[in-house]
Amino acid sequence: MGEICQFNRANASAERSDAEPFALGFITNATKDRVDTLQAEKRPLRERLKINREASRIKRMKTSVGHAARLLHFDAHTERNAQLWNKKFITLTYADVDGWQAGHFGAFRKAMNHWCRERGIRLRYVWVAELQKRGALHYHVVVWLPKGKYLPHADAQGWWPHGMTNIVTAQSPIGYITKYASKTTVEQAMGYPRGARMCGHGGLQPEGRRHVRYWQAPMWVRDALTGKADIRKVSGGYMDKFTGEFLPSPWRVVVGAGGQVWAYRIDDQLQEQAA
Repeated sequence: MGEICQFNRANASAERSDAEPFALGFITNATKDRVDTLQAEKRPLRERLKINREASRIKRMKTSVGHAARLLHFDAHTERNAQLWNKKFITLTYADVDGWQAGHFGAFRKAMNHWCRERGIRLRYVWVAELQKRGALHYHVVVWLPKGKYLPHADAQGWWPHGMTNIVTAQSPIGYITKYASKTTVEQAMGYPRGARMCGHGGLQPEGRRHVRYWQAPMWVRDALTGKADIRKVSGGYMDKFTGEFLPSPWRVVVGAGGQVWAYRIDDQLQEQAA
């Protein structure tokens, strides 16, 4: 019996030595190759797309400014008591190249809104921040006022104590503001002070704000939710506030070692599992 056991152990050892080396805690090369193959079959290589954050920012700015200006212009001219409108184009300039600070434009906007509220005027405006060649930020603002109402000069009124202001009549308010929105380049956007916004608007009714949000959403979201949705960006995707329908994003974003941003589309199967 002892001879038979020794023979069997010898044969097993010989078979193991003839096949592949074996060691506890390690995986043989053949097993590793097979695992890599299976992983490659399950998770094929995905094409990565490099994202230019400044270009994306400019695109969102153009979309917001263009649609907000058109909606405000239309809204002003279709009020129940529709009247002639006094459309003003305001420029706010800094005296110092590095004069920008967070809150400067907000204080101007608050003062302008207070002036309008005291006179029973609903303030409608769109603004764009532009970087001058000298490196200073300045603001372009279009305001819709009822005929016969005139805003005071912001610097003389104390609304803009940081430099000079100019105010003129805007014959084509939409053309004025969209022109300045289209002038911004990627290089200029990279030079904006940290924390500075590129654009904004005020005075839209809820339905108008819904329209702007719709056009700012990615195309795949607009195609899925239609123009009747109130699209909101939420963690992991988008949702329709009216119905609560959630669309998980098919994209994942990663940041490289050099700060570059990449996006790749996940597999449909993995997306279904995540949902």
